[in-house]
Amino acid sequence: MDVMYLLSLTTTHIGDLPVWLQSPDWFWHAARDIGHFVRVQPALGLFLVIFAEELGIPLPAPGDAAIMYGGYLTTTAALRLPVAYVAVISAATIGSFCNYSICRRFGHPFLVRFGPYVGLTAERLEGAERAFRRWGPWAVIIGRHVPGMRIVLSAFAGVFELPRRLFVPCVLVSSTVWAAIFLELGRMVGRNSRLLFRLVPSYLVPLIFVLLALLWAAWLLYEHRWRPRREARRRAARLAAERVQSKKSLPPKAEGRTAKM
Repeated sequence: MDVMYLLSLTTTHIGDLPVWLQSPDWFWHAARDIGHFVRVQPALGLFLVIFAEELGIPLPAPGDAAIMYGGYLTTTAALRLPVAYVAVISAATIGSFCNYSICRRFGHPFLVRFGPYVGLTAERLEGAERAFRRWGPWAVIIGRHVPGMRIVLSAFAGVFELPRRLFVPCVLVSSTVWAAIFLELGRMVGRNSRLLFRLVPSYLVPLIFVLLALLWAAWLLYEHRWRPRREARRRAARLAAERVQSKKSLPPKAEGRTAKM
């Protein structure tokens, strides 16, 4: 089935979706205000919404929905398509760089000082930093297209000190593709793209935090109890194997002398 047909069907019948997939009424008013601001000031509205989202400021409407609505506005002559591209790309790049700079300035020292209390030792931080410097550019380019990962990846890039000369071009490449996809989707969906502001299931936010807390607790349990025990068993098995091997490798005379002693 065509993806565009599914998207159009979703936006048309968004009121028939389960309640837990829709934003509550009190939340919907704030999301609608953002849509109204984008409609009245398209370029500035797109820039400020995406900039605030990249900076990590919680918003009642996802940036993807704002970009799609901006794409629809380009079909009504309310906003020129090149201006929409520039607004989204510049906001994503500047906002993510601000997020990156804040985390680079305060995040890494914070983890160095308090990380050991939650299992993040200096060795692990060093390994994570080396891994992110190696794979970070690809993580930024590809991972930023995963919903909810743009802010996290910018923060990780700052904490693990990914060089600026790599971070900024990667964000530019990723945001260019991201802007092109969602602006074109908005142009295809049309007027119904404004209804996407309704798809903010805030009911799930507490559950997400609970899930993250459980995952963090499980990781700490593994690091502080299960992993040390498993490593101790492995060391014991390795020492036992080395003893057996050393006994087998002793020459006959040495074995006799050992037995007499």
